[in-house]
Amino acid sequence: MIETDDANTAQQLAEIASRYHATPRHEAASADALSDLVVVPTLREAIVSNILKPGTRLIEVALTRQLGVSRTPVREAFLQLEREGLVTVVARTGVFVRQVTPRDVDEIYTVRSALESLAIELAARQLTAVGKAQLDEALEAMHRCVESADPVGYTEELDGFYAIVMRLADNAVLQHTHDSLLGPVRRLRRIAMSSSGRMRASYEQSVRIRDALTARDGPSAALLIREQLANACTAAKAVLQASAGG
Repeated sequence: MIETDDANTAQQLAEIASRYHATPRHEAASADALSDLVVVPTLREAIVSNILKPGTRLIEVALTRQLGVSRTPVREAFLQLEREGLVTVVARTGVFVRQVTPRDVDEIYTVRSALESLAIELAARQLTAVGKAQLDEALEAMHRCVESADPVGYTEELDGFYAIVMRLADNAVLQHTHDSLLGPVRRLRRIAMSSSGRMRASYEQSVRIRDALTARDGPSAALLIREQLANACTAAKAVLQASAGG
């Protein structure tokens, strides 16, 4: 059984947590604040990055030491990560990083397709010059990652591209619903980008999405989003299948 108290994992978790501890914040350092601002983002990043691999048992006592917090925010973080579908809490046994199944992939991409195609149509109706400039800047960063063969950096920049689209849609309910999927979505993006050629294909499709947005052609942009997500879904499932076969 893989656990979070091995030396290499512990060091990586402590390094991630130190960045979140260093982030300026005005909230009192309550258990809720530490859970939301340090523990949840640290564990989410570690799971998405595959530092904490599927099946890893999360040891509460070890995590309090590695993340520099008390046990309460760690327990609260477990509940939040369970809601996000990143961990499984097994009564009287422990907390484990959740395995990703083909069904998970299908379900998440189905919901993403509905939410993001709606967001892109809303964004197309009210695209501003500032919004276009933000999309252009995100695409430039994505292109640099493609050229330098940096899939981790690319997925981070792709996160930014979609975050801009969601802001441009300017719908609080849609944004909140989409935010609830961010943990699993980022995890699946990392999986999909490990497929050969996927990163460049994603970038080229994102350029076409930007062009449709600029033309204020919401239906075409929505179609392109659905194509993008269908391809990503296929790539993610192919990686999982190859991993299972290995």
